[in-house]
Amino acid sequence: MTQSIHARYEAAHDDGRPLLGGHRGNPAEFPENTLGSFRSAIAAGCDLIECDVHLSSDGRLMVIHDHTLERTTDGTGLVRDHTAAELRKLDAGNGERIPLLQEVVELALGKVGLVIEIKQVPIQYPGLEEKLVAMLRQLGAVQECAVVSFYHPSIKLLREMEPSLQLGILEGARPIDPARLLREAGADVYSPHWGAMDPSLVKEIHAAGGAVGVWTVDDEMAVAWCKLCRPDSIFTNRPVEIGAALRSWPVPA
Repeated sequence: MTQSIHARYEAAHDDGRPLLGGHRGNPAEFPENTLGSFRSAIAAGCDLIECDVHLSSDGRLMVIHDHTLERTTDGTGLVRDHTAAELRKLDAGNGERIPLLQEVVELALGKVGLVIEIKQVPIQYPGLEEKLVAMLRQLGAVQECAVVSFYHPSIKLLREMEPSLQLGILEGARPIDPARLLREAGADVYSPHWGAMDPSLVKEIHAAGGAVGVWTVDDEMAVAWCKLCRPDSIFTNRPVEIGAALRSWPVPA
């Protein structure tokens, strides 16, 4: 049964356990941000999968984390300096290819929520937001997807473009007033590194009507801190192991 990403968050809140998100899929077992990695995360029982998006030189939405190609492929240089066809010829690990965002959206639809991180810092991609919204509308995927970014102006722009799209702001530090940042960007989800979260932050965001989604929860210390703070979603590079830990959480009375 198809479920909107908003409904997934509401159900998790009611259940008392956070959503499990596969950060770049299941990179503990497959090359990150590849279709194999995303399929593995879905098979592992993830509620959400997360991917990263850049634009090729010919304006295609490509799923890869870095602005450069060297770490995750056998290519060199900037993603933005290559056409989609050139990028698709590269080996992204174990014979996998760099996916088009459309492929990842189509894989996720009806199975899991998809969280799309748009990479607008430090290199900017003019027009990325418009292309993204157009694609999600064309595929009928707006309700099943969320978009997040460290570049909060993009989130504010997306709120104006598509009011029904779930949006999140990424943060690496603990600001004085996280709820204000959420409001100013028009976001629904505040998404910090787990170490920049504390119980009062979660309470502040919840009081402002938002949700908290943390990254990247990969070890026992991070799980224990999340158990104390109670975020609404947890993104991990190890969805099999972390998923097992989440299923053993006691449900709050």
